[in-house]
Amino acid sequence: MDQRFFVTVITKNRHAFLHLRHFGYDLFEESVQGGEEKAYKIDGLLTLEEIGKLVENDYSVLVREDAAKKAYGRLEVIEFDEWLKEMEG
Repeated sequence: MDQRFFVTVITKNRHAFLHLRHFGYDLFEESVQGGEEKAYKIDGLLTLEEIGKLVENDYSVLVREDAAKKAYGRLEVIEFDEWLKEMEG
């Protein structure tokens, strides 16, 4: 699996922002900032290759953090019944 990074993509205008959807990248719609004809910002989770393609297409990309450094969930997987037994104690 490719290494992924938390990023902020900055566009020059609304047209460039709307064009982002053509890339099909993992961008977080709820993080959108900006409006009208001003610059837009949107956060996402991208590979180095995806970041490079955006930069080649005249987008600015601020790389914030390596996704591997943030673990949000348990890596161990258990069945629901087993989890329920553990919770009951």
